Amino acid sequence: MAHSPVQLPPVSRPDESAALTAVAGAVPAELGLSVFQSIFESSPEAIALTRVRDGVLVKVNSEWLFMTGYTRDEVLGRSAVELGHWLDPQERDRVFGDMKVGSRVVDTDVTLVMKDRIPRVVRLNATMLEESGERYLLIYLRDVTADQMARDALKAGEQALEHANETMNRQVKLHELTESVAKVGHWVSYPGDDRVQISRGLAQMAGLGDADLVDPHTLWSGVHPDDLPNLLEARARMDGSVVEYRWLSTEGRSRWVRSRMHRQTSEGRVLADFGVVQEFTEERDARDALQTQLDFIHKITGRAPGMVYEFQMWPDGQFKFPFVSAGVAQLFGVSMEQAREDANALMRRIHREDVPRIIKTSLASRDTLQPWNCEFRTRDAGADMRWLLGTSVPEARPDGSVLFTGSITDITAQKKALAQLQESEERFRSLSSLSSDWYWEQDAEFRFVRIDGNGINSDRLAPQGALGRTRWDSGGQGVTAAQWMAHREMLEAHQTFQDFEMQRVLADGSFMWVSISGAPMFDAKGNFCGYRGTGRDISARKAAEAEIERLAFFDALTGLPNRRMLIDRLKHALESSTRNRQHGALLFIDLDNFKVLNDTLGHHMGDMLLQQVAQRLQECVRSADTVARLGGDEFVVMLEELDADPRVAATQAEVVAKKVLGSLNKQFALGNHNTHSSPSIGVTLFFQRNDSIEELLKRADLAMYQAKGAGRNTLRFFDPAMQAAASERADMEADLRRALQEEQFTLHYQPVVDHAGMVTGVEALLRWLHPAKGMVSPAEFIPVAEQTGLILSLGQWVLEAACAQLVAWNDNPQTQKLSIAVNVSARQFRHPDFSTHILDLLRTSGANPYRLKLELTESLLLTDFEEAVIKMGELRSIGVSFSLDDFGTGYSSLAYLKRLPLDQLKIDQSFVRDVLTDPNDAAIAKTILNLANSLDLGVVAEGVETAGQRDFLLREGCRAFQGYFFGRPVPVEMLHL
Repeated sequence: MAHSPVQLPPVSRPDESAALTAVAGAVPAELGLSVFQSIFESSPEAIALTRVRDGVLVKVNSEWLFMTGYTRDEVLGRSAVELGHWLDPQERDRVFGDMKVGSRVVDTDVTLVMKDRIPRVVRLNATMLEESGERYLLIYLRDVTADQMARDALKAGEQALEHANETMNRQVKLHELTESVAKVGHWVSYPGDDRVQISRGLAQMAGLGDADLVDPHTLWSGVHPDDLPNLLEARARMDGSVVEYRWLSTEGRSRWVRSRMHRQTSEGRVLADFGVVQEFTEERDARDALQTQLDFIHKITGRAPGMVYEFQMWPDGQFKFPFVSAGVAQLFGVSMEQAREDANALMRRIHREDVPRIIKTSLASRDTLQPWNCEFRTRDAGADMRWLLGTSVPEARPDGSVLFTGSITDITAQKKALAQLQESEERFRSLSSLSSDWYWEQDAEFRFVRIDGNGINSDRLAPQGALGRTRWDSGGQGVTAAQWMAHREMLEAHQTFQDFEMQRVLADGSFMWVSISGAPMFDAKGNFCGYRGTGRDISARKAAEAEIERLAFFDALTGLPNRRMLIDRLKHALESSTRNRQHGALLFIDLDNFKVLNDTLGHHMGDMLLQQVAQRLQECVRSADTVARLGGDEFVVMLEELDADPRVAATQAEVVAKKVLGSLNKQFALGNHNTHSSPSIGVTLFFQRNDSIEELLKRADLAMYQAKGAGRNTLRFFDPAMQAAASERADMEADLRRALQEEQFTLHYQPVVDHAGMVTGVEALLRWLHPAKGMVSPAEFIPVAEQTGLILSLGQWVLEAACAQLVAWNDNPQTQKLSIAVNVSARQFRHPDFSTHILDLLRTSGANPYRLKLELTESLLLTDFEEAVIKMGELRSIGVSFSLDDFGTGYSSLAYLKRLPLDQLKIDQSFVRDVLTDPNDAAIAKTILNLANSLDLGVVAEGVETAGQRDFLLREGCRAFQGYFFGRPVPVEMLHL
């Protein structure tokens, strides 16, 4: 029966001003009452304002009228009870009866009757306010009837889904839907004001704290970029239409809000723009979740494979199908109606050979109430035959029957695939049985799960013992753990790999060499799930290779490494010595009077002696050492990993040599003959790659001949003095490298003075303070640095330190005019990038090039003269000056001298030392001074130690001096300027 709307007589409206004043007090005062009235009217929520003492409606908005169906004139001045708005008037008292001023009712679902007399489920939020002694209820309403109906429908769908799940042995979990209190806010903007006034609720939604006045960009910056165009379009229209969009919180979470925006005008003039914003995230989420659940239900019920059914069986043998799904037509060729009316219609379609099995398993399931599973065929054998799988769960009913709920699916394709797989498996087994190789499979943990093939039929391999175990657990050898881990990582990374070889321990304890070829297996997600391939017995090939290697690298008589193998191992020993910084030693052993034994007892006796010597030598050394036979009666023992100290290493080698002497001096039993033999042993040490292999063997051989010359049956080291010198040089090189790393070097400075005794500059002299040896003379370490190439690093360090000192002196007026002279080695100057290095250093350090003087020796200029002129010219062009050191001690051509861009000559101290006592030295000094004067070059006299030497040189025209008379080389802090 249709409901008719209520017809009400008109009544006078109550005064709204006091009530609106009470409500407007909750918003910023600057919004104004008229603006608030507009916000109240345009809110997307249905809002009603009622007087508490009599329940009269004093204000409602357009959304409330739209929801209830009333007009404004029909409701204002009347109570909700009078309108029949409450389906149960007592429910209103329960909802509002305990409210006080300031308290709230939150998210309460009530049933209200609208004008059309149709009850609706409404979600209610309310707040009690007070103004001038009068209390009011501000009520927000939202129609959730559709949501309630959806929940009811969802509940019914859930029940249907649970029933379907029991039939299909599946479960679908439904999530509860939640609702929360709506969040509402407002905003207003006025013409000419760049800012927007916002309510507290909107500030909280936008994450703006307690702000009430913001710029528009800040307010809308949180809107999702994809939704911003829709919002701006609605903002431009300002027609009150609802726009929904997402708001991004400071945590990055999206919230859904809806908004209405209006423009207030008067006489064509814009007074204000305002909008109401309401968050409905949880409502949206609930709506989406509900839709998802409903879609899922439809998918389950509409796409179930095969046929879903209910089959009922009574104790007397009667049975029927209360329910079958539409899939019955495809599987059995009968309609749903035919199956429900005549259960035998399905049974007649089952292959007659399978009917007994179906009956037997069904009765067993009925009696035990255990799940039923059975595979069977439809129709007679032929082209149209299908394989079906039936599954169901039995449930006892109150009437004594058993109801089976389940499904039947078509497994014909699976059966065909299985048959094809079995055929392929049989074919594979037939082929593999004809091959000498074997096939294997391993799981993701590399455990054997299958081994097939003719190659495994032998009891030697015993494959049954390998199943469930890895290669290593089942006797695999010959591949290290690191190699296997690298191989495994390659497989898991989908990379290809080369076949690898390994040994297996067989059932009888013997060994077999096998070659493994395989490929990784991955599941649909790309995860490594196994490994399979083939194995091949390569023992015969390995034996042949071993024999070839033995013939190529080992002595046929003694089985020891031959000369070729020794040289290879010696090469590796030198590399190991370089890495580990340890010494090694070669013992060259020659048997004394071996020729006499051969001539008297015969070569076969000599061979027996050599074999026994080889055995005794091996017993005298460690497994890491090498014993080799070079040929005849010559043997070599190579010792590795001796001490880093050469003296200790020599002692260790001597201990082994004496042990060899003692062992070989013992009696040898050669058949029926007992004989004695003795060796002569030559020993040489080796360290890193200082010498070639041939040189080492030659030294050991020479030392052996020294032992023979000393009377035989003894040992000798190769030239101990030379060995000591070489070791000392190696130590010096190692210390130099360490000194460079640890910055053990420093510069001392010796002053250079003019004729008046004023310091005009200094010469930088390198000093090395060794942590153990103390101050080391440059005469000791400079030659080693030259030989090893370390002079380049040392020279660069000196230049950098000198430039740094020039920069430091430049800040002091007393020292900023001093120059620093730096000695440059020949190897350093000849480096192709020497000029570039100097230029870069001056630029990066900021040193004054006019205060840097480079001292070169005469020998440096004897080669590549033209290149030297070019380099000197490049540097002199920027201010760097050059001095020719130790002039007069070399063989410089005067023709070359005049072409060099020099600034100064230095008289060597060997001429200055005896200038007062040796007429030749005095003549040479005078000649150098005259020559320099003619070439317009400055002169510095080195090694001036007495006042007499200075006075003589001063009389002859020398104007610059250097020597102990004026000052010794000292650290910069001790330099007196």
